[in-house]
Amino acid sequence: MEYILYFAESCPDTAPFKEKLSELGITYKEVEVMSSLRNFKEFLYVRDTYSQFEGIRGNMKIGIPCLVVNENECILEPNELDKLEKNKLIVNSKLGKI
Repeated sequence: MEYILYFAESCPDTAPFKEKLSELGITYKEVEVMSSLRNFKEFLYVRDTYSQFEGIRGNMKIGIPCLVVNENECILEPNELDKLEKNKLIVNSKLGKI
């Protein structure tokens, strides 16, 4: 599954999140949630169904940026992105790419 980044350009957390993704060499599809109603609804589905948002829903928080990793997991904090790099290294070493 391709990673999907839900974000808003106006959110101050977006730039550092994107910088960390770039630093780690992680590629992703971008979905700017404020650019269209369709994108906003797509993000709301993720927000309403992923367990990582349990502490966010109902607390006057949005939950962006959000990197969807798979059908059950998303990452909301830049410091959690390091685990994707670690997983990438493990997979590549098993495939003999390192």
